[in-house]
Formats: sequence, structure tokens, C-alpha cells
Amino acid sequence: MRSFFRRVWPYGVPIAFYALAVAVVFGRALIPGATEMIWGDDIHRAYYFYRQFFNNFLAQGVWPWWNPYNFAGTPFIAHPIVNMLYPPNWLFVLLPLNIAYSWHIALHLLWAMTGMYTLLRRELSNNPIIKLSNEKSNFSILCPMSYVLHPIGPWIAGLVFGLSGFFAARIWAGHVDVIAAASWMPWVVCAFGAISKLKTKNSKLEEYTQKYQERRRIVIAAVVLAMQLFAGYQTMAMLTLEAVGIMAAITFISQRASMKRIVIVIASIALSVLLAIGLFAVVLLPQQEFFRQTIRTYALPYSWIAYGSFEWRSLGQFFNPFFFGDQLTYSGPPPNFAEHAFFVGRVGLLVVLAVLLFRLPRVLKIPKSPMILAFGCIAFFGLWVSMGPNAPIDLQYILWKLVPTYKFLRIPPRHLILVAFGLSGLIGMSIHAIRSQHIVRIAGVLIAAEMIFYSHHFITLKPVPETRHDVDLIKILKQNRDPYRVLTNFGAWAPPRDSFDFDAGMQYGVFNATGYDTMILKPYYAFIDASNGKTTPSILDHDVQIPYLNIFSKATDFLNIKYILHPRAYDPLFGTKDPRFRLIREDVARDYRLYENTTVFPRFYFADHKEGKVNIVKYSPNEIILSTQSTTGATLMSSEVYYPGWEGFIDEQKVEIIKANNAFRALFVPAGNHTVIYRYNPRIFVIGGVISFITAGIMVFLWKKSYDIRTSL
Repeated sequence: MRSFFRRVWPYGVPIAFYALAVAVVFGRALIPGATEMIWGDDIHRAYYFYRQFFNNFLAQGVWPWWNPYNFAGTPFIAHPIVNMLYPPNWLFVLLPLNIAYSWHIALHLLWAMTGMYTLLRRELSNNPIIKLSNEKSNFSILCPMSYVLHPIGPWIAGLVFGLSGFFAARIWAGHVDVIAAASWMPWVVCAFGAISKLKTKNSKLEEYTQKYQERRRIVIAAVVLAMQLFAGYQTMAMLTLEAVGIMAAITFISQRASMKRIVIVIASIALSVLLAIGLFAVVLLPQQEFFRQTIRTYALPYSWIAYGSFEWRSLGQFFNPFFFGDQLTYSGPPPNFAEHAFFVGRVGLLVVLAVLLFRLPRVLKIPKSPMILAFGCIAFFGLWVSMGPNAPIDLQYILWKLVPTYKFLRIPPRHLILVAFGLSGLIGMSIHAIRSQHIVRIAGVLIAAEMIFYSHHFITLKPVPETRHDVDLIKILKQNRDPYRVLTNFGAWAPPRDSFDFDAGMQYGVFNATGYDTMILKPYYAFIDASNGKTTPSILDHDVQIPYLNIFSKATDFLNIKYILHPRAYDPLFGTKDPRFRLIREDVARDYRLYENTTVFPRFYFADHKEGKVNIVKYSPNEIILSTQSTTGATLMSSEVYYPGWEGFIDEQKVEIIKANNAFRALFVPAGNHTVIYRYNPRIFVIGGVISFITAGIMVFLWKKSYDIRTSL
């Protein structure tokens, strides 16, 4: 018990002060009123509705594998936004959503701070200047916690990282998954750093000890990386592994590691990565199946990938985070403020510059403190790639040509997480290098105050999303017994979005022919392009919603679109004599017109409308039950998207689903009265789950084997 207390105690006070800082930053946002919640653009415009959808069906005892309310149907649990296998995301089920979002973000900021603090404590404990209070056994595994170490340097590093512009600005942007994944970066670097720092031993005892440590560290690193993958936005894991690679390379150089040791460490790191991927397979396989069928796989020019690159004038943000204005007045390089934010504080950067100029050569020798060089290289690498074609050598382009995952990574400034990470580490180590404790305390207070005031700038409470919607409009859209779709046929910036958000149908049970998402199924997107007479994809113009549909085309009827919502400023139906469309509501204040399509096709029908009848008995996310009646065998058409995992049954006998119009589900139904069932059965989750289970077994074996080695010593 005393040993446990000694290990935990160095973390108790720092974490308590981190929690206090986070509480000051968030303020009343941690306990919002019943009708208000923390503002984040993607939260209020998209993520909120995903959580509402899941909670609504879970309350009915339904695990919603499929989402029928956007884009004529799309996978739900396989969607990267959802991540229900990431434990912290169950806060969205256990707490009211308006509270859950604040706590989810706040806890991940706290986790990011603690991770950076842990990493710095471990690195500084290995510095020859630090004298340990006692000598630990050879079985210290990850991050030694039992030594006496002045905590201000590591504590400041954690605070700066967690409240840096990369995190703070993304609260306003609502990038919940990015924040969650980024918070694991220092933990992953810490875990993999423990692997790279083991040295080759000579004696038999030391050789056995190293094997014990190595196997356990491989397992720990795999678990931590897997958690980062489960958190979402897996690009962050790739960027983290780039930081791991830089740190490992500098560690090899500082240790003058032999080729044998380098090969062993690289193999150990590779094994950890493979184990992490295997553990993540239960999510990875369904997500990859989904990804391969979306518009994200379109071949895109490098100019599209490099859009929004950092510019030389953006360097002014090092000392002035609002150099181009804040999140409301931003006038800098595209796309927006959040994608270019990385601020780590003026005072902290001045401390780094002062230490580098006056103190570092005497106090912390770089050959003995490779982490200083490592943090610097990580920050430099992140900044260089962020500049894309604006850099002297376009490193982003080189990576785009050589690394397959870079084919899909848009907006190079997302590498600014590496800048925030590297500079935070440098600030912490520079604070630690100052001998005068008075200066250390003054600098620490100034840095903490600056970062707290800066990050608080992005915390705002606003009414929950449904309060801005048009209640009367939603009543009209929900009035039909049979399911029909609405088409919100305008850009994401148009005023009618406040009356009915693209994804709000997930909350209200209203089907939308479009949505707001980067993961749109490619066959459906291609069908819209073809309906508009396009021979080439519109992806360069529309990448978060389908192209604006030519509503005069036959696709409007086929897609079960009964209602069309248009801004008054752009309304191709206004003043036309087409008898198909009838104006049923106009709101000048909210700037929209709502039309009814009087020739809309039902959701399910026989190819020849005269051949029979189709009634919907049950319609749920995972199962659709129909009763059909026809005098001859006929093809049962639908505007439901075709996707792997959907199975068809006629009178409980499994039949093959036909892909109609290259994107939709259809079945051939014999003459007579029949019960037709569409059932979504995503077996890909089972396959992924088996791989994850086997991987977990291997990791348990490695962990147990390490104990066997220890016992034999």
C-alpha cells in the first residue's frame, strides 16, 4: 500500500491543479442550464443528432446498426463519428447531452495534460542532473513515478498542451473526435518511448530482465495506441506515430545504438502497432468496408489535398493567436480559424528562446538530453508539412506521393498538433532548466494565466440545437404515415439550415435525401451526378453533401422526395408552372419555401406500378417488413441504398438482393401474397470481433509470459 501511495502521490496534486484550471476555463459550461450547452459548430450541426439518434433507439431496445435518415440510408455504428466502443463515449448515454459534451471535452483536455506531464516526468527523470530519491528495481515498466522531481516544468508542459490553440479552437469548431484522439498523443509517445529506451544488457540476469520489460512494454504500448484508435479520427494516430518515429531516431543517435538494438526496437514498435490494429479490428474492418465505398476514395488532385495550407504570414500566430482575428472575425488563410490554430503562449515561447540562448548549453547538454532535440524536431516537422506547397520543399507532396494514407489527408495544417506537442515539451523542459525557483514560479504563473485566459475565449453557451428549428415546419415533414423524404437542396451556409438542419431528421424521424457528412456512399453520390447530367464527379465542389439535385429530373420522384426546402434567394421552383410542385409553406423571416412533390414515388413499389400493392408493416433501422400482393412475378423496387450486410427474405426464405440503378436495393417477388423482409446483418463486425479477441489473447499471453520470466529470476 505504501509503495502504491508513493507511485500515485506525485500525480495527485498536479492533476488536482489541472482539474482546477479546466474548471476555470469551462466555468458554467460544465453545469449548463437545461436548454443550453457548450457551443461547437460540428456538435450543434451534426454530432448532436447522431447521439440523439443512438439514444432514442437504445431506449427502445434497438442497437441501430443502420441509419435510414440520411442519404437514402448509410451505416451508423460503422461510421467513424459514432465510436460507441470507445468507453468515454458512453457519457453521451449516461448523461444529458448538453452536459455530456462539456464533460467529454473537459476530461479529454485533462487527459492530454496528464499525459504530457507523465511524459516529461519520465524524460526528466532520465536526465543526469536529476537526482532520484531512491533507486527503483529493474522492473519499472512505463513511466517511473517514485522519484522526487520538481513538478513545475512538466506541469506547465501539460497545461500548455491541453489548453493550446489546437485543442481550444477545436472546442469552438466542435471537433470532438479530434480532441479525444489528440489527447492520447503524449500517452502513446510515452509508451513507445519506453520501448526505444531499453538498452542491450550483458549479464544473464539483465538479459532476462530486458525480455520481461520489453514484452510488457510492447503490450502497454499496443493498448494505449488502440485506445487512441478507438477514440476516433484515426489520422491522429498516424501523426502520433510520426512523433514516435522522430523520438526513436533521436534516441538511437543519443544512445549510439547498435544496429542489432535498432532492429530489435523497430521490430518491437512494429509488433505493438500490429497488436493495436488487431485489437481495433472490431471497429477497423467495418469502418474500412464503409470507407472503401464512400466518396473519400475518389482520386483527387494534389491541389485539393493541399487546400488550406499554412502560409508564411501565418507565423505571426506564434506570438499573436488572433493575428488574423478570432474565431468570429478570422480573415486568414482558408478554411477557418480552428484549422490554423496552435498557440502555446507568448511567455512560454520567450522562456524557450531565453533558455536556448543563455542557459541550455551549460545546464542541459543536448547529447545527454535528446528529448530537447526530439521535441524541437517534432515541432519543426509539423510546421513544415503544414505549409504544404508554401514550404521551400513541399514535404506534404512527397508524403502524398509515397505514403498511401496521405492520399486522403486533406488540409496540411492538421499537422499543427505536432507543433503544439513539440513546443509544449520544449516549454516544459526549458522551465525545468531554470535554476532560480523564483523565476520558475513567476514564469509558471504567467504561462498558466495566459493559457487559461486564451482557452476560455472559446467557451460559449448557446441554446440546444432543437430550439432554433421551425416547429411548424417539422410538423409538416412528420405528418405522413408512410415514409417520405425531404430534400434540403442548398449549401450548409444557407439560412434555412437553422429551420431544419441537414442531420436533424435523425432526431425527429424525418428522412433526408441529403445530409452533412464527408462519408457519403459513392454509388448514391454518382446517381445524383448522373441525374444532373454530370459525366464527371462533383467532388471538388461538394464533399460534405450531395450535389444540388436538379429537382425537375425523374430522380426527385424515384428518391421518394415529397418535400423540397429551398432558400427564397435561390429557388428554381418559384414562378414556374410545373404542376408537379405545390408551394405549401413560405417563411420570409426564416428565408425558406417548402414545396410538395405531387408525383413522388412511394419508398417501395413494383416496377410496373399497376402490377400489385406494397404495404409497410414495420420500418426500423435494422429491419424492414413489407406485405406484397401481385398477380404476376415482378421486381420490387426501392430507393433504399444497396450496401453489404443487407439481406432479403421472402416468406422467411433468403433471396438475393438486386442492385438497381447501381445504387439501390431491389428484389424479384413471385406472384401472390408475400411477406418481404430486408434485414441488416453486418457480419463484418463479427469477423473484426474475432480478430480483436484473438489479438487480446495474444497480448494476455505476452503479459503472462513476462511474469513467468520474472518468476524465474
